[in-house]
This record gives sequence, C-alpha cells and structure tokens, in this order.
Amino acid sequence: MLQIIIRKTVQFYNSKNRWWLPLICGILFSLCLPPFNHEFHPLFSLFPFLSFVVLIPLLGFASQKSFRRAVLHTYLFSFAVSLSQYYWIAFDKAEGLWHLILIGLVLICAVVGFFYLIAGLLFRVIYKKLRRFYIFLYPMVWVLIDYGRSLGDISFPWGFLGYSLTPLLPLAQIASVTGVWGLTFLILLGNMLFWELGICYYKGNNRFQKTIHLSVFALGLILISVWGGSRMKKEPKDSDTAIVSLLQSNLDQLSWGKNSLDSAFNITENLFFQASRKSPDLMIGPESALLCYIDKQPSLRNRVLSWTSSTGIPFVFGSLQWNKAPDNSYYDYLVYNTAFLVKPNESFLESYFKIKLVPFSEAIPFEGLFPLLSRVNLGEADFQRGTDYTVFSIDKMKAAPFICYEIIYPGFVQKRLKNGANLIVNITNDGWFGKSSGPFQHATMSRLRSIENGVQMVRCANSGISMHVDHFGRVVEKTGLYERTVLTSTCLLKSPDTFYSKWGDWIVYLFAIITVCTSVRVVVKSKFRKTRTS
Repeated sequence: MLQIIIRKTVQFYNSKNRWWLPLICGILFSLCLPPFNHEFHPLFSLFPFLSFVVLIPLLGFASQKSFRRAVLHTYLFSFAVSLSQYYWIAFDKAEGLWHLILIGLVLICAVVGFFYLIAGLLFRVIYKKLRRFYIFLYPMVWVLIDYGRSLGDISFPWGFLGYSLTPLLPLAQIASVTGVWGLTFLILLGNMLFWELGICYYKGNNRFQKTIHLSVFALGLILISVWGGSRMKKEPKDSDTAIVSLLQSNLDQLSWGKNSLDSAFNITENLFFQASRKSPDLMIGPESALLCYIDKQPSLRNRVLSWTSSTGIPFVFGSLQWNKAPDNSYYDYLVYNTAFLVKPNESFLESYFKIKLVPFSEAIPFEGLFPLLSRVNLGEADFQRGTDYTVFSIDKMKAAPFICYEIIYPGFVQKRLKNGANLIVNITNDGWFGKSSGPFQHATMSRLRSIENGVQMVRCANSGISMHVDHFGRVVEKTGLYERTVLTSTCLLKSPDTFYSKWGDWIVYLFAIITVCTSVRVVVKSKFRKTRTS
C-alpha cells in the first residue's frame, strides 16, 4: 500500500511542472516547530516527531535528474520553509516602516532559503559520490551549514531543526553533551534513514535491511531518552536558591512617544510593589521596560532608585544608554541597548550593553569595517555593540544578562556563562510579533540554553512568554501572551557543569574535520582513477 502511495505521488509530481508542490511542502515544514508541540495543546503531542521526515521533500526535489528543475524546486521549497518560520516579522507594524519590514521579510526568506538551497544541492552531490557514508556525512554537513548561519554580522540562527525536539525533554538532554547541534544531527540522520527506506519502497527493492537500520536508530533514540530521563532525576545537592519575580508589564508597542513613558513607569512601579509583597531576592523587568536614557535623566533614575531603596530589592530591567562618541567618529553619541541593575541604597546603575545586535533592525551589518555605512538609514536603531561579558553580582546570585535574541546563540551563551554565572537572565520584547509562532519559537530556543549548560533561566518578556526554566529545560512557571502579571518562583543557583558548558561546540569542529577529510579522500580517489584510466 505504501509503495503504491509513494509511486503515485512521484508520478503525479513528475507528470507536469507542478511548481506549487514545493511551496506547499515548505509551508508544512513548520509543523514540527513551536507552537506545534504538546505543551501548547495535547493534540500536538506527536508533531515534534515530524522533524524526522520533514526534509524528505527537500531530498527528493534536489536529487531529481534535471539540474535546472532541481535548483528551482529546491529553492521554492526553501523559500517557503523560511516564510513559514519568519512570517511573524510582518506583524511588526512600526509606524511608517511597514513597507521596509515587508521588504526585509522577503530578503530574510530569500537569504535563509539560499542556505537550504545549498544544503539541498550538497545532498545531490554527496548522494552521488558517497552512496553509503552519505547517510552519516550529510547530517554533519547540515550541522556545519547551521553553524555558519550563527556567524558574522548578518547571522540569524533562528529555528534550527534541533529545537523541534526541545519538548521531548528526556531526548533533548543530549544537548547537555552536544548542544543543539547533536539534536539536529539526530533529526537529519532520521531523515536519511526514512529516505533510504522510501527509495526501497519506490524501486521495489528488499526493505529488510533498511527497516533494521531504522529500528536500530529508533532504539538509539529510546536509549538516549532513558539516559536523559535518569539525568533529570539527579537533583544537585547543597545549592543556594533565590526568589525571583518577573514583571510582565505588557506595554503597548505601537504607542511609544504618546505619553507612553509615564504609563511605563506607572505600570512598572505598580507591578514592582505588587511583587515586593512576596519579598523576592531580585526583580526583573523586560527589554525596553523603561524606554528612555534613564541614567542621563536624574528624575527618572531617582524614581527607580526609590523603588529599590524602599523595598530593599534589586531590580534588573531594559532601557537605553548613550555615551559621548570619540573624536573623528561618524556619530556624536554612541547608543546602546542596555540591561541595567539597580541595587538598594546605591546611586550607581550597573549596565550590560547588548553585544549581538539584530541585523538591519538594531545596526547595519559590517559598519565596523566600513564606517561609511553608518550614513545608511533603513529605519534601524543605530545601536552600538557592547564588548564586555558582564555578570551581575547580587548576593549569592551571579546573573548573566542576555538581551532578546542573544539567547539563541549557543556558543555565545556558553562562553559568557564561564564568567562565574549561576543564573541566566533573559530580558526580551516579543510584543511586536502578535499572537504568532514567533514568541513560542523564541521561548523554546531559550529553554535549550538551560539544558546545554545546566543553568536555570529566568526570562522576562514584555508581552510574554515570561518563564522560569530549570537546569533540565523544564518550565517551572510561565505566563501567557499579552497579559499584565507578576511571576514569582524560587530558582536554584547552579553553575555550568555539563560537558557542553565545558567544551562548547566541540561536535561542530569534529564534524568539520570529518567532512574535510572525506572531501580530500574523494578528490584524491577521483584523481587517482583518472590517472589510471589515462
């Protein structure tokens, strides 16, 4: 029966130029990603497992005989995959800039789609050159492509396939050894094995061996899950704890500049004193909680200082900071997206300047290399990049602050936590993106950082999802979207202690070495054959 379905599907696709089929397959790609998981609704419990077959259409489009058709249909699939993941960017209806945002969405989908296209065409080559080892090599190559997406000024490492397995927490514990890269490798390996089995069904070959391979793979996933489940039962002993309150203020994004600063202060103040009744050790507000240059405005700064002094509770929140630019700079002032720490009875505001800036939204890429680009105006915020791996010291807490999408960089988080941190603090503002998949994807990616490093995380988002995640990635408590509330919970203060936290992206470097050695072997072997035949 399955053989008939596969053959009929391929025949239907090949009978005409059905260019729309890759688009549909690409749109369906995101069904394996948040919010389609069991934590959103029980009906979605099995959706994460779709990741093990979701790339089969890409492999089929890329490996067809006509190279021109393969390129076109692979790219159509890739563009649709990107659009299904990033469509929520269009929800950002900043006044007077929506046309630029829509153009930016198309460009992002085009660029990320190009990465998927490269991955598809590499499969076409590897599949022909390495008829057996390709099953293992291609997942490594895919991981290297994903890693490349996290590098440079135009990096945007959003939505790696490995994140689809985050809700399956026992299985996701392998990230404590390999990072998200190991989860992605497992998913690609699963796709390779299902692809092999599907080819056997299509050609009518003996399927016994391929079924055995797939069964061994499934057994491997079960064993990893058993190990992960046992790992989650081992709670650390004699660790300090701290009570943390998250202030989800739910400020209206589209009304900034219309007396919104007064509203922001009043709302935050009310939430602050509401939370103080539970006597937390730390209060946390979201990114852009008090959108002003608070350290340069004495009356506003003193107001916040009075909150902490009257309650004796320190406060971390997002705001802006400017410093005088050096001589011969293209700017008069250097502006930073900033996380501030205010301690009781202190007039000094400790600050962390955001290091990973959103390309074209917060800064123009490569501006450091080509200062003339600072004259380009695409409606970006023109923020400067910070340089210090700041850790806020608050009694027993050593909190590493991460602003917005900094949390989706695995290696960046791992390196910063080495500075003695025992708590991840992520402040963000996902209120621009409506009730779309964007906030769910962002929250899921941040959870994996706790699994990778074995450090608990408190995440405060302006409009949600705010949450407390333990060191195994379990959500202890969380808020919904677009609600004004306070979330208070007890956090375990635990330093990084996983294999990944010590060795970082070791598996990426291993895959790079194997890929290079295999490529050299293939080239040398090919030249040797040509020499013998000549």
